[in-house]
Amino acid sequence: VTGLEPKKPYTLALATNTNGEGKLQPLAGFMANPAGAAIVNTVGPIRQLIEAKGDDARRYLVIASGSVNEIGKVVQVQLP
Repeated sequence: VTGLEPKKPYTLALATNTNGEGKLQPLAGFMANPAGAAIVNTVGPIRQLIEAKGDDARRYLVIASGSVNEIGKVVQVQLP
């Protein structure tokens, strides 16, 4: 992830809408480095969420400001 505000908390989440609106399912919280970037590993959490739900609903990766417990505004969305 790049283009974030340096040294701020963010959450990687799944959204049901392509624009990131609606309910978000948090996957992992992380802190942007001094350059405003981060590498976030979420293979395990994504697999657990997908298998637990068992539905075929399409979801999109988003980056939201704030921690997992206090998710803020969506700042980036997955490109189609």
